[in-house]
Amino acid sequence: ANPLYGRYNRHKSLSENVNLPNSLLSRFDLLFLILDIANVDRDMALARHVTLVHQNEGLDKTDDREKEDDSDGEDDMDEDGPADRGTSTAATKDDDATDIVTPRVVREYICRARRHQPVVPPDVAPYIVEAYVSLRLQEKRSSNDQTAMTARQLLSILRLSQALARLRFSDFVARQDVDEAIRLTHMSKASLEDPTGSASGGLESTVREDVTSRIFQVLREYSAASGNDQEVDFRTAEAMAIRKGF
Repeated sequence: ANPLYGRYNRHKSLSENVNLPNSLLSRFDLLFLILDIANVDRDMALARHVTLVHQNEGLDKTDDREKEDDSDGEDDMDEDGPADRGTSTAATKDDDATDIVTPRVVREYICRARRHQPVVPPDVAPYIVEAYVSLRLQEKRSSNDQTAMTARQLLSILRLSQALARLRFSDFVARQDVDEAIRLTHMSKASLEDPTGSASGGLESTVREDVTSRIFQVLREYSAASGNDQEVDFRTAEAMAIRKGF
């Protein structure tokens, strides 16, 4: 979706920028904010690429024809020449081909992945429930409607987990799929937040903190919400950090 007035205002919510209600935006599993920020290096590279494409427009077919003619000529020479020359040429082509994934391979991969319909096994279901409840407890003090954890977010996490399982050609959702789905959800929400803190209640100090302090804050909030102020085991701490995108 494009901004309402042609430019995205970081001091306003996503709903105000694209003129869509939060009830409709919540139906999307992931929302990422992509801004066109002025950068000399990126702008220079983009301008050169666009100029090069237009400069060479129409020449690709001519180059392809020349390559075909050259390949035909080389084949004729190989028939009359030594056999090892043709072998070395074929080996070079094979080496070049292994570096590129062809569209045919990608289509076949997607086709095979779609054949799988992953389900949530009994041992992973409690893990998803616990993760969702923990996320709700951590974000119950959040006043930002566009990043609130709702039941629809739970369905999004389930769909993303199943999609990740399909990428592995698996019929069962694993815990690492759930953790990756939660991480993607957090990354999506983080892209919508205002880094200056103007519209999100003072995020400026959070952004300035180092990663260790932010992870410690996450664990402290989890410990307080769960009622266990004494200690958090390493596996739980690792899972919490992954879910938050660290």
